[in-house]
Amino acid sequence: MDKQTPNYKLVLGLLIVACVATYWARFKPVRVLFTAPLDDLPKTIGEWRGHDEPIEKSIRDILNADKLLSRTYLGPNPDYPIGLWIVYRKFGRREFAHRPEMCYPATGWEITKKRYVKLPYGGREVQAVEVVATKEFDTQVIVYWFASGKRTEANFAKQQIIMALDRLRTQKYGWAFIRINIPVVDSEENALRQIRSFLKAASTPLERVLKAADSESVSSK
Repeated sequence: MDKQTPNYKLVLGLLIVACVATYWARFKPVRVLFTAPLDDLPKTIGEWRGHDEPIEKSIRDILNADKLLSRTYLGPNPDYPIGLWIVYRKFGRREFAHRPEMCYPATGWEITKKRYVKLPYGGREVQAVEVVATKEFDTQVIVYWFASGKRTEANFAKQQIIMALDRLRTQKYGWAFIRINIPVVDSEENALRQIRSFLKAASTPLERVLKAADSESVSSK
């Protein structure tokens, strides 16, 4: 068998490309180091009325996020309070480890179901992860996804890859982890319907906040 001679030109070319990409990622200026104004999300959205929940300092320290929002919304059916939790990190930050599959079991909940579902978001249907968790006599339906500007991603591994590739270009928006939880009163299906009803009203204002829309356009309707 003939001994193959290494293609030194190809190897050198790949090294040059790698060096250029590394330099580009480190020194290319970011267009805007934007932080989403989560507090601008209206507390009154259609038939839904919200109030902020306190976030303990220990949780803030653990998450080390740029912006956090914990809010409960009540709609036409008060038996179905909507818990909205948003963790926002600026462009260039990669931590997003605190998903329900990790956090809920740590506090005594058992994950009994996990699947992908479609949810209304900003006038379209996007993919999200649905998790069902139980603890003693309580059951919750939890949905979550990641959003950056108009982009969304439900798969954590894919989102991490996309976020890493963002570093190779100027990028205005960071990434938000969006989680909604709701108690199961009669059925998981009805709980998910309540989430969909809430998102039909709230997702467009939420997307505008994440895209830094003019504050007047984010106001409640």
